[in-house]
Amino acid sequence: MFPRQQQGFTLLEVLLAGFILFITIATMTMVYRGALLSSNKAEESLALSGSLPFIRSLVTEQLREGSDDIIRLGKGRYGEISYTWVANAQLKGRPSLDILEINGEADRYEYLLWTVQLTLLHKSRTKAYTFEEISW
Repeated sequence: MFPRQQQGFTLLEVLLAGFILFITIATMTMVYRGALLSSNKAEESLALSGSLPFIRSLVTEQLREGSDDIIRLGKGRYGEISYTWVANAQLKGRPSLDILEINGEADRYEYLLWTVQLTLLHKSRTKAYTFEEISW
């Protein structure tokens, strides 16, 4: 009899190739998922950080237009970003300018130093900032 020639692959070879393919696909899926999550997180952080100067100027305007309360609250929207803020008056004072005292106007001018806690919300990300602001 003639020796038998092999045609095709054995079951063990097919199983081994399938296992290697499965491991490769699982690894690539995890890498892609990690890259996608990092990209979304970076996009949200960039949106929050990029809008901070504009939102801070809006809060400053609202503080300067407000009443004489010691605590002030506010909220608003800037594009896709929602924000809330709480301001506490830390210091109250008057300027010591000689010109104002000569004209008798020193009593009219008064300034307040505020500590502002600002919270920004974009999609599912929340970021809190604290800064000081002065109003008169």
